[in-house]
Amino acid sequence: MDIWVERTVENYEKLKAAFYDFGMPMFDMTEDSFLNHPIWDVFTFGNPPSSIDIMVRVKGMAFEACYSKAIYFEEDSLPIKTIFLQDLINAKRASGRAKDINDLENLGGA
Repeated sequence: MDIWVERTVENYEKLKAAFYDFGMPMFDMTEDSFLNHPIWDVFTFGNPPSSIDIMVRVKGMAFEACYSKAIYFEEDSLPIKTIFLQDLINAKRASGRAKDINDLENLGGA
């Protein structure tokens, strides 16, 4: 699961509280690395296929622009905000990773 969050102190504190509630360690995702690390843009927790990626930057995308177009869907009575399909396709194209290229074929954006 990929979760894209804006790099703010408030979001770090929310993540920290959620990790605490679930009894999960934050490992290298300190406040300083979350807010300021010049290279780390993804913090991975767990192992595939049960891993969670906390992303603070997505290649070729601006958080605020994507967030303003995000849509909600509901799963088990839980509202979930998700990236607009065209923005997801654009992000996967920009990444160029084999996994994302494969995803594009399934999304109809290849």
